[in-house]
Amino acid sequence: MSAPHSPFTQYLADILTGSKSLVVGLWITLKRLFTRIVTVQYPRQKLTMTPEFRGHIEAIRFDDTKTHHCVACGLCARICPSHVIKVQGEKTKASSLKRGNQYFIDFSKCSLCGLCVDYCPEQTLKFSNEYELVFYSRWDTVIDIMGRLKENR
Repeated sequence: MSAPHSPFTQYLADILTGSKSLVVGLWITLKRLFTRIVTVQYPRQKLTMTPEFRGHIEAIRFDDTKTHHCVACGLCARICPSHVIKVQGEKTKASSLKRGNQYFIDFSKCSLCGLCVDYCPEQTLKFSNEYELVFYSRWDTVIDIMGRLKENR
């Protein structure tokens, strides 16, 4: 059976344990001081997004028509598992194609699954590289994709 520890012996053991953990922590800090920085100093430095980045959905402006090719077929709205897409279109003449004039997505509920992009028969949707999309109210998250395309001419 061992002798009971005196308070002084316990005090010295606590000091040695604390000193050891302090030295280990300082050693880890010293090693990290001389390694390469991996943090981006946002917003002074901007990230370059990879092609695989999936931002919000946006319409593609085609060079031949200078606008989108959406025919308002509604396939994207039917395939959406979150049911957040509303598409409206109109015909200018009876013989012309139907054109999408309003395309609303509620990004507060959108899961960015990409089914609307994949199933679009006209290939007029894509993922954006924009990662700074900010909203101040829930109602601001409902965006007219065609309206954004017209604004960004």
